[in-house]
Amino acid sequence: MKKVNDMAALDKEKRRKPKPKPPKYTWILSPQGMLCYSDPLGGQTIGRLWEAEYQTAWHDSTLARATKEINSILRKIDESNENPKRRLSFVEFRNRLLLVWAEYDVVGPEDDDDEIARALGLSALEEMEGDE
Repeated sequence: MKKVNDMAALDKEKRRKPKPKPPKYTWILSPQGMLCYSDPLGGQTIGRLWEAEYQTAWHDSTLARATKEINSILRKIDESNENPKRRLSFVEFRNRLLLVWAEYDVVGPEDDDDEIARALGLSALEEMEGDE
């Protein structure tokens, strides 16, 4: 892994078009378990850490090695999952993360209107356009 000393060198080395940002999720704990749904504020992430392409002052070889080891452990845990409805995830509470099994087949208030309407069994969404 190369070491980059400053942001300017990193910026020159790798210029890429920005990709669309992945959706953010939040969580709710129900009697059925941990449920995650779309939310612009986030508070939940899939159970993996970013692995940096370069070593830097803020992500040195010690942190890079630890990240690889943690991700290896998380992959092994994820592979042991026997329930295809759940995914290994982190939820945030009071600035700390908790590792959980979470389900993502939940519709929340930030989902697409058509998806919410289908989940609620609503059929006349087009008729309600003027009611907003």
